[in-house]
Amino acid sequence: MSPNPVGPLLKATFRLLSTSALAVACLGEPAWAQQKTITVATHYTDEQMRPLTACFRRYEAENPNIKIVHQQATFRDFLQTILTSRIGGRSPDIYNVYSIWGVQLVSNGVLAEPPADIVDFVRREYEARTVDAATVDGKIWGVPAEVSTYLLVYNKNLLREAGYSAPPRTWDELAAIAAKISKADAQGKLTVAGYAFGPTPANAVHPFRTLLFSRGRSLFTDDLRSTNLATPEAVEIVSKQAEIFRKNVTNSSIQVRDFPSGSVGMMITANWFKDTLRQGLGDKFESTVGVAPIPGGDDWRTYQYSFYYGVDARSPSKPEAWRLVRWLNTPSEPGKRSCVGDMLMTMGGLTANKADIAASQAEVNAPFTRPYMEAISSGRAISEKNVPQASEIEVTIRGAIEEAWLGRQDPQKALSAANAQIESILKEAR
Repeated sequence: MSPNPVGPLLKATFRLLSTSALAVACLGEPAWAQQKTITVATHYTDEQMRPLTACFRRYEAENPNIKIVHQQATFRDFLQTILTSRIGGRSPDIYNVYSIWGVQLVSNGVLAEPPADIVDFVRREYEARTVDAATVDGKIWGVPAEVSTYLLVYNKNLLREAGYSAPPRTWDELAAIAAKISKADAQGKLTVAGYAFGPTPANAVHPFRTLLFSRGRSLFTDDLRSTNLATPEAVEIVSKQAEIFRKNVTNSSIQVRDFPSGSVGMMITANWFKDTLRQGLGDKFESTVGVAPIPGGDDWRTYQYSFYYGVDARSPSKPEAWRLVRWLNTPSEPGKRSCVGDMLMTMGGLTANKADIAASQAEVNAPFTRPYMEAISSGRAISEKNVPQASEIEVTIRGAIEEAWLGRQDPQKALSAANAQIESILKEAR
């Protein structure tokens, strides 16, 4: 019989395939098969995220085994989105956490404790007051990011038209100036509000906090079992706010977001609102917008809060997530800003990252931003102690303040009822 040439060919092919399989087994899976997806959840819009998104792509190029996805939720829905996603088993890996949510997230086991190198990084590279905001029960739970504080923002042109060359220093002065600025049509409908509030709990509670701090009171008692809502100082503040509603100097229809239209004289608002004002006013921004201290007299104080990047306790990629967080908050070279710092400065935000501050002198010394930075550096900006169920508490306070503003309840009764409700919330959380 003639030899069969197919036999040796099959054997050779089998040997080749076996050798290839062994080589693949030794080398491991290709990089694309090992790729991990890290989901970063924030309340920022795609436009605000643009600088950070560019950094995500750069990180992916430098780390081919990592894919980064941004998950956006509105600020109003963000906390509920976090809690709901965990129930559904679809938690993001990284959260941009509003500092007042910290206690609730830690007590519910949502956040992972940072590794020692991250804790050391935070203590070394960030301003101490902001580190406190990322601290719960004496432990740091994330890397500080955006810092916000509140000051009086006013329309220079409207004040000048009303006969005033300087902003008010006290609430009584503010009420008098606001009355001169406000305008109504023939039917009595307000067209220009001398002062404006905002649509969310924060837009009522945070300005209220600034005025309460300026009177020497914090929102919570020292033992964190109750509030100072029913104190004479708090009642007087809300009563005077309600008075400008009664006098048609302000109403709930004209809000802080309407400032660029020229229908708002003054408002107590945060530094991050700069981006909205700049977009709305364009080249008239500098000539229109003024920033002044809280109208609380010589001893005025203001409220400071912050966000920090934390990692989900259930994340299967915790080491990779923490490495990404640190990379995003570390300048690529001396004298440059970090990715997070660049994003915040671009949108008018502030940072407590020492390197970012040093690299942003032009921005932090701009006329709008400088007073906010000075409020923080001078110690006039105060952080509230973190308490459980802080988001629910803010909504409760806003409800009470609104009842008084709109004349549906006496300020004393509204605030006392809110205090009792909050005491119950705090007791239940203990």
